[in-house]
Amino acid sequence: MTAVRVELLGPLRLTVDGTPVDVPGPKRRAVLAVLAAAEGRVVPADHLLDALWPAEPPESGRAALQSHVSRLRGHLGAGASRLVAAPGGYRLVLEGTELDVAQARDLLRRARETPDAAVAADLLRVARALWRGPLLAEFADVAPLAADAVAYGQLRREITELFVERSIRSGRLDGVVGPAQAALDEDPLREPAVLLLVRALAATGDAAQALAVGREYRRRLASETGLDPSPALGDLERAVAAGE
Repeated sequence: MTAVRVELLGPLRLTVDGTPVDVPGPKRRAVLAVLAAAEGRVVPADHLLDALWPAEPPESGRAALQSHVSRLRGHLGAGASRLVAAPGGYRLVLEGTELDVAQARDLLRRARETPDAAVAADLLRVARALWRGPLLAEFADVAPLAADAVAYGQLRREITELFVERSIRSGRLDGVVGPAQAALDEDPLREPAVLLLVRALAATGDAAQALAVGREYRRRLASETGLDPSPALGDLERAVAAGE
């Protein structure tokens, strides 16, 4: 079977038998991205029309969609049979690791299931490397893809947080502070990210900075929300201060 790979964790990318394929035109690229994001499910033609023309599809919209699908089959070359016409819509058949999102989820699942923290950290390091830049930025005005980008961002946070946690547990401390700091920078009011960074800093021997992060979070949370952190932060701060 011809190998086809679609990557959504960054700018859209298509390869066929390992060769990059240029897919021109924003609407054709959007069709490919929406079909790939469906992960093998049938995407109704009406859904694709709404994605391409959110205000109102033109009278020629359905014919234009059929043209984009036909041309996508041409881009797929020997893998053209992967793009299947189904009752009322279309389906893009991708197997296993042929979609980077599915590959990332599988690596996360395997990392959660293994009892070996070092093995889990290695799996999660591979998963983190699948992200190549801003998520589907060219499709910011395509509602379903904008929603997918948010979901893929959440997936990356889950992978990053588990990577840091498993790395600390396994004693592999090189490179854990940076990802933990990035997770907090993405959402400065998210307490699990704060706890993770405090743990990472303390594990790498910087207890003073770990406690400073906790203090700054308390100040920021009170200033912006009027709330106090959960007892978990206090418990962790006391453990850090005690050298535990």
